[in-house]
Amino acid sequence: MNVVYISWDKAIKMCYKLAEKVLKSNQGFDVVVAISRGGLIPARIISDILGIDELYTIRSKFWGTGGTIASEPLVRVPQNIDVKNKDVLVVDEVVDTGATMTKTVKIIRNLGARKVKAATLHYKLRSKFIPDYYVEKVKKWVWIFYPWSFSETLFGLAKMRGYKDVIHGASEIIRELRIKEVLIDSESLKLSLKAYMEGGM
Repeated sequence: MNVVYISWDKAIKMCYKLAEKVLKSNQGFDVVVAISRGGLIPARIISDILGIDELYTIRSKFWGTGGTIASEPLVRVPQNIDVKNKDVLVVDEVVDTGATMTKTVKIIRNLGARKVKAATLHYKLRSKFIPDYYVEKVKKWVWIFYPWSFSETLFGLAKMRGYKDVIHGASEIIRELRIKEVLIDSESLKLSLKAYMEGGM
């Protein structure tokens, strides 16, 4: 499986580039909705650049740890979300199959939003959903490893590759992908990976 690591520097630059695309479209928005967990950081940056104070989070679970996939996304909507008669921008880090974004946009529309648009850093061509705004188009499928899901992705990759010792596997993956910006010390990384193991993910 081909894995591409996105550095913090590149990821943050992509968030700003995505925000610029939205700004230059001259489409006004009242609300930003982040699809958690992957869309949290991009949505926060974009809401700042667009000057939008109203930011909601919707929790979605579709991809499991280690590349497993559910039959359909489980999307949880907070009770306090208020999008009625508002123009909404839904943000996630990537559209892969498109199932999560399709379901989320439908939910937001059903809650009475006046307009709903979608923005992502990466748009994989295999997706059945085409985002209104994106930074990079991905023609050939790859596992995109974002820096804000560091432990989760390391754990998932190590598990998927069959490492009996997940901590050793994570170290091998860091070396293989030549990840230089490990911002957590080795002891803390071990504790983080153990939390994933104990969580039964």
